[in-house]
Amino acid sequence: MAYIRKWRRYHTEEQDFYKSSFSSESECHSDADNVPDVVGDLSKWATQSGCSRSSLNDLLTVLRKHGLRVPRDSRTLLQTPRSVNTLQKCGGDYLYLGIESGILKVVSTHPEQFSDANEISLTFNVDGVPLFKSTNVQMWPILCSIKKFEPFVVALFCGNSKPSSVHDYLSDFLVELNNLVQNGISVGDDVLTVSVGSFICDAPARAFLKCTKGHNAYYACERCTIKGRWNGRVVFSLNDERNTPLRSEASFNNFEYKDHQIDISPLINAGIGISCMKSFPLDYMHLVCLGVVKRMLSFLKSGPRQCRLSGQQLDILSGKLSALNGKMPREFARQPRSLYYLDRWKATELRQFLLYTGPLVLRSVVSNQVYNHFLTLSVAMSILLESDEDFRHDHISYARELLKYFVKTSEMVYGDTFVSYNIHSPIHIADDVEHYGVSLNELSAFQFENHLQKLKKSVRKAQNPIAQVTKRIVEMEKMNCRQLPKRIHISVSTQKKDSCFLLKSREIVFVKEKRDDKKYVCDVLKRSNLESFYDSPYNSKLLNTVVVKKRNMHLKRKLLEHTDFEKKLICLPWDRGYLLIPMLHGMERW
Repeated sequence: MAYIRKWRRYHTEEQDFYKSSFSSESECHSDADNVPDVVGDLSKWATQSGCSRSSLNDLLTVLRKHGLRVPRDSRTLLQTPRSVNTLQKCGGDYLYLGIESGILKVVSTHPEQFSDANEISLTFNVDGVPLFKSTNVQMWPILCSIKKFEPFVVALFCGNSKPSSVHDYLSDFLVELNNLVQNGISVGDDVLTVSVGSFICDAPARAFLKCTKGHNAYYACERCTIKGRWNGRVVFSLNDERNTPLRSEASFNNFEYKDHQIDISPLINAGIGISCMKSFPLDYMHLVCLGVVKRMLSFLKSGPRQCRLSGQQLDILSGKLSALNGKMPREFARQPRSLYYLDRWKATELRQFLLYTGPLVLRSVVSNQVYNHFLTLSVAMSILLESDEDFRHDHISYARELLKYFVKTSEMVYGDTFVSYNIHSPIHIADDVEHYGVSLNELSAFQFENHLQKLKKSVRKAQNPIAQVTKRIVEMEKMNCRQLPKRIHISVSTQKKDSCFLLKSREIVFVKEKRDDKKYVCDVLKRSNLESFYDSPYNSKLLNTVVVKKRNMHLKRKLLEHTDFEKKLICLPWDRGYLLIPMLHGMERW
């Protein structure tokens, strides 16, 4: 009944209008030009809110009782397909929806975004999603993204394991992709060129698509020929990393890496120039956030004695994190929480710790060796995530050296069992940023991960998950619910956590008053009053990470417009003042 109350609040005026104006079907038709599109609005609301079929049926019954001419059944309202024809393929159920149809739906919905385009670059994602906790049923969709639009589904596979054959799984996909790359795609009177940008996947999915051994193999590294050794698990020691040549595209395509490859990938024989080296960037969401950062914290919490923190140190760290709860800007979907919930931390929380809260809470709690080692990773990732192309270009070599230093000293800091595949691989991640010429934010799986969770939530029962997902997709498309991700309307407030900004003039301001004409009265900090938070491995001032003491906040007032702001700063309490850190990633909520 919560949906009923929500809908009543949402359309009270329309309901009153109908109840007072119409009493019969003939009257409704006679004044059709004056009738608001209640059915259309209701359909869009129900689709976007994820209203269940039973709740929506109850709502329709109530609305009909009050004189509104709406369908009796939710399937009629949402134009749900009667059936979905799936195939038995690769050891499970399979359905191919298509690339071209998805592109045309995006272009037709937002033609203004493609008015000057001559080429469409496609970014793909393949990943496995477990659907239920009590069974092994999992879904393996192929997703495609264009111009930062919400990804669309190209194909769906559902079974008790991953697809049994990558060749069969990709066959329909590669045939259509080959045709699009060779012939382009017709949009009205224009023919747009289609190109393959990248495949952004986690390590198991990359190994599946490229037909290589998994991340636990001795020759697991995708970029170099280093050989791991067994120490309770496969690890890569400092000595193993010396003089290991990089893998070459030609050798990979000729199946010369027999210790690394299982078979020749169907992507190689597709004939459309997909590179199994350069077209597969290392996704930092899985590799660094869920991999490196979580492993570091796990070792600090319950690792070997040489790095394990005492119970008192863990209490202090958890207390510092909990004290920051509510201090992060509203763009963050999650606030910091205790290390005792580390096993439940999401990728966004681990990213938050790496870039923002970690440098603050670890200081003066862990040893200098551990702290400086962590800062090496944090600074390197901050450089690679920087949106300023000139800054990133000038410092990418230094970021690469920092990552190499981080990997080579990890064994000394955390023990000889620490350097797994995830710890070794970041030495290659700067190569992807250099190759694509974009921030690491553009090469992450965060947008795809969000869409995968939406697909998972559309499965409400165990019978025929593919049909359920497909019906929800069709309903969304008929309601034109696929949208360009909302523009980043950074929240501006006089509250301390949402009031600090870096201007294009490189000045730092605090918003003190908001005007109706989108102008802001701000206090401007003097650069001379800003202090570095750390000097090694890099002066934090150069990254715009600074400390300002309350006693030094002698400010001057200035009237600014929204266009003067360049970047939001995270303002955290620190030592009788504030630590200011630029927000380097996209918004987590809107």
